[in-house]
Amino acid sequence: MAARYELEVTVTSAKNLKNVNWRHGPLKPYAVVWVDPKNKSTTRVDETGDESPVWNQKLVIPFNDPIEESTLYIDIVHAYPDEDTKPLIGSAKLKLKDVVDDVGFGELYTDSLKLKRPSGRPHGKVDVNVLVKDPRYQARDPYYPPPYGVPVAPTPQQQQYGGPPPYTGNYQYGAQPPSGYPYAPYGGPPQYGQPGYVSEQPSYGAYQEEKKSSKYVGYV
Repeated sequence: MAARYELEVTVTSAKNLKNVNWRHGPLKPYAVVWVDPKNKSTTRVDETGDESPVWNQKLVIPFNDPIEESTLYIDIVHAYPDEDTKPLIGSAKLKLKDVVDDVGFGELYTDSLKLKRPSGRPHGKVDVNVLVKDPRYQARDPYYPPPYGVPVAPTPQQQQYGGPPPYTGNYQYGAQPPSGYPYAPYGGPPQYGQPGYVSEQPSYGAYQEEKKSSKYVGYV
């Protein structure tokens, strides 16, 4: 049975780590990542990063618990510990509800999580990119309008509620519009049952003629 959700975690890097291996040399850190403790994943070991390791590694983690009850856990661990070395460097956690509330499903969330020592004391940070996927959720495809004049299929809402049919590209300029709408050809009489509006202002040519004929009135 497929998992209900899928989590993509890219553990980018960490900094200011506590060197739990100080008696024997530099750190050889790696990250352990999980949501369900029965299904843990690990990054590679950074052999040279010491207290500022870089992994930049993506891990995919399926899980089934509801988002509200799910938490991402990250442990930074020293590899190849000696008998007198406790390998755990620090731990961090992130509630997946906060991720979904902030960016939603299928969107990238970036954070720098504080690491805590087993005693609870803050020590260092780990940088992560997190993306929560819900297979049941699919983002809508972007809408690209059809080429001009290509018929468009009516939407389900139009079919259900009797909305107006889509433009089909067959209407020609000057053609008779759908019945029920008054129509007058260009220059023809209006069809609303009312006389057309006639301006009482003289035309521009008549106004010029009148002005010209009366230019010298009173000077003859």
